[in-house]
Amino acid sequence: MVVFKLTEDTPLTELFNHIPETREVLMKYGLKKIVDDGVEEIVVKRLTIKGFMNLMNLSEEQREELWIEIENLYNNKFGG
Repeated sequence: MVVFKLTEDTPLTELFNHIPETREVLMKYGLKKIVDDGVEEIVVKRLTIKGFMNLMNLSEEQREELWIEIENLYNNKFGG
């Protein structure tokens, strides 16, 4: 059994590997711009969830919404 702990310090690559659906969620919060700019391969492997939130300059409200969406996907997948 794979143990996957979700925190704000979880790297995006690990997040996408364990919960691929989170990629679509992050698209709404700025990942689309990274993809459209053609720098996804470079940027994503260097970011954590918290780093992504900082890079996208998300407001506290947006950070909370994003975290809730990610947490819901995590709970649905891992029953946490």
